[in-house]
Amino acid sequence: MTLLGKSFSVVILILSAVFMVLALAVNASHRNWRDVVVTGVDGQPGLKDQIESISRENDQLRDSKDRIQSDLNREQAARRTALAALQTQLDTLQTTLQASEQSVQQLTAQLTVLSQTDLSRAEELERLTAENSTLRSQIRTEQQDRDTLFTETLTLTDQMNTLRGFKQELEVRNQQLIAQATRYKEVMTSKGIDVNEPLDGAPPDRNGNILQIDRPSSLVLVSIGYDEGLRKGHLLEVTRNGRYMGKLKVRNTEPDRSVAEILDDYSEGILQEGDRVDTTIE
Repeated sequence: MTLLGKSFSVVILILSAVFMVLALAVNASHRNWRDVVVTGVDGQPGLKDQIESISRENDQLRDSKDRIQSDLNREQAARRTALAALQTQLDTLQTTLQASEQSVQQLTAQLTVLSQTDLSRAEELERLTAENSTLRSQIRTEQQDRDTLFTETLTLTDQMNTLRGFKQELEVRNQQLIAQATRYKEVMTSKGIDVNEPLDGAPPDRNGNILQIDRPSSLVLVSIGYDEGLRKGHLLEVTRNGRYMGKLKVRNTEPDRSVAEILDDYSEGILQEGDRVDTTIE
């Protein structure tokens, strides 16, 4: 046998082995597709059963999908309704917010005005406090003055009571003097004596006023003097609105005025500037 024949024999042998392996492989992988489709193999259900099971599962999934879609539609409708309600609430809240912002602006303006008012009232309070302090000081001063006046009032009341007693004594004395004057007048009338006839050395009938009073020295300055016939030693009668007040004795004279002494024994009141002075009283 030649080399070529040996080579072909080896190739044929190899190819036979290969084909045998392929045949074994094909035989091993061969299936009964009807069994696979209808009854299944190796304990697994057939493809038909699997397809039916998958179809039933698909139908269930479609029903579930429809229910879920229906629920979703209802949920979306409810959500749209809720969203509309929320949008309405949002619009209402925005309107309320705008009103609140306007109210805040108004309140801010009012707060500014109130702050200014508070500042002005604080200044007014400080001013009133200062005035109150001043008034308190004035009240204390007035109270002290009142106390002083009350003390003076008590003193004057005591003096008035004393003067009332003295007045009563003078009224009694005045009644006695009136009775004496009446008696003297009756006597002079019975004797034919004219009381208006001037006596030697008596001042003429003149009148004037008290110009000035020096109480410590009991001296007064009167408005009639030497030119009116007034001389040292003459007596002057003092009246006020027709009321008898007392008697003066001339100490010194000048042409138009005189200095006279207050006679305490004849005093019936406190002499004042402007009181009338007469040389004689009818």
